[in-house]
Formats: sequence, C-alpha cells, structure tokens
Amino acid sequence: MNTLEYRLENQSIKTFEDLSSLETSIRFFVNYWVHDGIVYENKGNHFRDGHYVMELHECKGEEPYADASEKAPNTIEYRLFHSGREIIKESTETNKEDIMLALSLDSVTLEDRTYNRLSLEYDEDRNVYVYYLNG
Repeated sequence: MNTLEYRLENQSIKTFEDLSSLETSIRFFVNYWVHDGIVYENKGNHFRDGHYVMELHECKGEEPYADASEKAPNTIEYRLFHSGREIIKESTETNKEDIMLALSLDSVTLEDRTYNRLSLEYDEDRNVYVYYLNG
C-alpha cells in the first residue's frame, strides 16, 4: 500500500494512507483535483522519503460546478469543455480497473460522435471523475 501526499507551494495539504498502486496511479493520471470546494491542477508527482508526492497549483477563479450533485461512487461524468460544461453522459464503474481503463481512452464515441479527451478531473468532494471532451 502507498502513501500519497498532496502539496501546495511546498506545504502539505492532505495525505492519504494505504492507497493501492492502482488508486495512486489514477490520482497521478488526472489533471485536476477538487478538494473542499477548491480546484487544483496537478503539476507533477515524485517519490520522496518513502512516499509519493503530488505537487499542486490552486486554480484561482475556478469553482466546482453549480449543477454538481451527489453521485454513486466511481461515477464518471463526460462533460463538454465549454462555458456551460454540460454533462452529456454518465457511467458508474464497479472497480478501479474499469475507471483507469475508461479514463485512459484518448477519445470516446457518444451518440455517433467522436470526442477527444482534453483533460481529467477527480472531484473528491463528490467522489466523481470528470472526463472533459472537446466540444
């Protein structure tokens, strides 16, 4: 099991103990992280002093979605990346392997239209992953 520390400007803001390697990898893979109503950008990760570290940058002016609501754990929202950022599909995965597989796709086809992945977010406040699509 792994320990993962989130750091903002050289200060620890949260530490997770006992994460699986897969859960740690998923967290490394996403571009943004929402925690306590604040949006952070993943600026990189490394291994130091026996644990993993993710360096963050606070995204000033970004706020969690007004339409955000509680979802089943492991939900993936597919959102168009534009001012409204509407949800065009949701899926609920049963395990972390399926989440990693879905998030790893460079593109998805929904209703006969193919969209490219622009970025990924993990909204820890809602336990939801967001897959941003070109719109």
